[in-house]
Amino acid sequence: MLRLEQLRTQSKPDTSDVSRIAHLEREIATAQSGLEKLQSQSSTIEEAIKALEKKILDIGGSRLLAQKSKVDGLKLHINLANEEVTKAEVAMAKAEKDSVKLESSIASNRQGLEEVEADLEKLSESLQEVKDYVADIRAKVEAAQAEVENSKDDLDNLKAELSEKTEEIQAFRAKEVRNSIP
Repeated sequence: MLRLEQLRTQSKPDTSDVSRIAHLEREIATAQSGLEKLQSQSSTIEEAIKALEKKILDIGGSRLLAQKSKVDGLKLHINLANEEVTKAEVAMAKAEKDSVKLESSIASNRQGLEEVEADLEKLSESLQEVKDYVADIRAKVEAAQAEVENSKDDLDNLKAELSEKTEEIQAFRAKEVRNSIP
């Protein structure tokens, strides 16, 4: 209940606000009466203009009407031409902005392409180094395989020779054993 009273007290405008509101309302009333006077004067002037236009048309007759029609037609063409010029200027400004954006994009893409080409060149060099290294390793492997084959042949020859010598030794021993038996 106390809070409600505080809020009511706070929401009431103070005396300075009330006097300001009254002052503003007087100014609005004064401005509205001035506006009404101006509106009545302008309607009087507009009626006078319409009356003068009617008199001019009556005096000038069909020739004046034809000229007025031509003038109105020309005004319409001028307005249409101005609209077209405005549209063309807007389109041109947009095209210029797009052109600047595209040139910037092209420059950026060229720079990116140059970087990619440099990377590609480095990769190509690295690939060539790897290919050379692999070719060198292959040659060494082939040489090692040839040596292994030669070594196998040599081993087979040595085994055959050892086998032959072993048989000779055994034959010699057998002969010795026979000769030593009385």
